[in-house]
Amino acid sequence: MRAVVVALLLASGCRQEPATPAVTSGGGASPNYELDCASSDTATAAQLYCVRTDTRTGDILRVNHMALPASNGSTAAGNAPAGRFTTVCDATSTDTRSDFYCVRMNTESGEMLLVNLQKVGSLPPEG
Repeated sequence: MRAVVVALLLASGCRQEPATPAVTSGGGASPNYELDCASSDTATAAQLYCVRTDTRTGDILRVNHMALPASNGSTAAGNAPAGRFTTVCDATSTDTRSDFYCVRMNTESGEMLLVNLQKVGSLPPEG
């Protein structure tokens, strides 16, 4: 009986695992694209700046968030592997006005969407 247990342990120890993709600190596969946004604010002017980085080539592009298609309801895109989508939000503000923007990006294709926060659901669900 012991010989069988030892043989099974040895056999399982020799099993080859498939190669795994590179991982990020979050534990998922490294994304093809990353998105970063930050605002530049003064007392009289405010602007949101976003850049998209292609992590495979290092190519960086400026994103005109106001020219992106905007959501008009749910932003769900069906089932996808964890990590497929990322969202970056930031606020711009002057002494007299403040705006809050969110951009959702597909980390595989790089496709982006300006999120209309007035038309998406909320947590916890409202009344």
